[in-house]
Amino acid sequence: MGFIKKLYEKYIGREKLSEPCVLIGHVFDQDSERELFFDSVLARFENFDQTNQIQGNKAFSNDVDFIIQCTMESLSSSEVFKKFPSRIDSYLYIYRRIEEYLIMIKRSAYLTWTLESSVRQLKDKLFESLSQVFIENKGLQPNLYAKDKDQLKKLDIIQHLMSMTKVDKQTINIFFVLSKLSFQSSILINDYDYLQWKIIISNIQNFGISLQEFITNYIDYELAFRTFPFDISGFIELISKNHPSKHSPESPFRIFLNLCNTLHLKTEDFFDQYRILFENGIKQKFYKFEHIGDLFCLIGRRDRIFDAYLTTYATIVDLDDLWTMFIYICANSELNDIIQKHLISKFTNRTMNTSIGNFLRYTRLAKQCMTKIKSEYHPRFLRIYEKIFDAFINKQLTEERYSHQFSESDLKQFLSIGLEMSLTHNLQQSSCLLIIRRLIFQNNTRLINIADKIKSLFKKLNDFDQDLCENNDPMFIIQDEWLQDYLLVIPEDFLRYFNENIYHYLCNNHQNNRWTIYIWRRLIHLSILKLKAENTNDMLFKLNEWMKIVGHNVYNINDTLTIILIINLFELIIVKYTKSVLSLPNINIIINFILHTRQEQLYQMDIKQVDEFIQNAEISIQQILLLQGKFYLNSDIFHFS
Repeated sequence: MGFIKKLYEKYIGREKLSEPCVLIGHVFDQDSERELFFDSVLARFENFDQTNQIQGNKAFSNDVDFIIQCTMESLSSSEVFKKFPSRIDSYLYIYRRIEEYLIMIKRSAYLTWTLESSVRQLKDKLFESLSQVFIENKGLQPNLYAKDKDQLKKLDIIQHLMSMTKVDKQTINIFFVLSKLSFQSSILINDYDYLQWKIIISNIQNFGISLQEFITNYIDYELAFRTFPFDISGFIELISKNHPSKHSPESPFRIFLNLCNTLHLKTEDFFDQYRILFENGIKQKFYKFEHIGDLFCLIGRRDRIFDAYLTTYATIVDLDDLWTMFIYICANSELNDIIQKHLISKFTNRTMNTSIGNFLRYTRLAKQCMTKIKSEYHPRFLRIYEKIFDAFINKQLTEERYSHQFSESDLKQFLSIGLEMSLTHNLQQSSCLLIIRRLIFQNNTRLINIADKIKSLFKKLNDFDQDLCENNDPMFIIQDEWLQDYLLVIPEDFLRYFNENIYHYLCNNHQNNRWTIYIWRRLIHLSILKLKAENTNDMLFKLNEWMKIVGHNVYNINDTLTIILIINLFELIIVKYTKSVLSLPNINIIINFILHTRQEQLYQMDIKQVDEFIQNAEISIQQILLLQGKFYLNSDIFHFS
């Protein structure tokens, strides 16, 4: 080759070149390639080493410089360079041997900077040539052809790769070349401990190109990595090293998803491994709020992933930020079943312990959100809010540490919210029932007197929303359990606590309220059921006398409370426990009310029972008259024209 002759002539004036050195220079004259060329190179270097070891070599430095220059010239010769793609491992071997020789020379010489500069130039030229072949062949070339593990270890291609700590536009190609060759070498050297992309990426300390540019360059040469494609662990490591800026106009999560698709990576697997980075990013406030919200919308159909990421987010941020995210998700997603399920789960748990003021503030946000949500999604949104509301009310009104903080005004406001922000607008919702019980039936502990308790109850009912009372059947709202603190001991409580003034107050203030009347009816009914059967006559007599005392001894069609009392006495006591009219005490007032109520038929009453009672009474009276017996019950009250 011409360049070898010129180089040889150039060195004639210096110390004489050794014959083995010249033989190495002439190795590039050969036509052989791949393993044959590698074997020839290996043999000539072994000859050079042996000669130097046996005979010594005063011109060793000169020989090494000649080898460097021959190698450099071979890379510059268009004719020789044609064979370069099939001689890659040989050139890498030559370079490694030159590095070894440089170390040997530096041990015995001080002025080696010229030689060191030549070695650096050779390395640059070699890497430039590798990049050229890589680009021209779309990554399919270069390849390693040597198979000997010991020689491959000597090449130590991975060390070249690991020496690269910066990747930019100028070095990206050689980075991928060395990555490819390192993978090939790793597979040949060790069948089990293969090199991984994660290890390669973790070594990079500085990126002069963006994440997208890196992947774009990889895709350009994707064919080079068919055997060892860029995997998820490598991608995650790349993101950790070269994350898009917080101020990027495009969501980093959309970038990641797009790149996952480009790299043919499974999205589920990616999010499984990315979660730790996401958690750290949330803690360090690295993401824009809108980008996080956009992520939740993107993964809204992935049940497990959505749950995992929302759980991570919810455990880190404060409740205000969490509710702001709630509003964003509701306003920008389809609120499918998966999103609904996990929003309900997370927000019920996080919100149930918050303050009254905070919850009212969150509710205002929810109402504003309703104006931004598509109308077809309103039921989905209300279902979520309803569950959160129910959990909050159930927690706060069933635990004393919270419930004492609710004022009457608060309870009324929450009842209004519960009806407005629900799918059914129905008082029978569990939360509404809890509020009603607390609002109306919660006892004032200072009230010991049963009459005062019932007066307070009537007042609360009058202060309650009358439209709700009118439009909702109390039978489906008010539960007997709520009335236990208001039950009466009959007749003692009437005689002791319900004087004329108190009873007059009750009769004049029930205002025919549907709920008040129902509650009074249930109170009387449940109180009578507590009575012992052996005391019925005494109880009836005393109540009959009490009616005189309070001035309700004359039937009045508008005397609703008294009529309800009498109807219950009749149906639960008189009919049930009285074998005969003759066994009743003198209760003319009660009997009179029964008969008039039967005649008017304005109140719910078992008419058949009353008629049977009257008929039996008349028969009993006739029998007594026939026997000329004495009967203290005024028989006239059983006759109506």
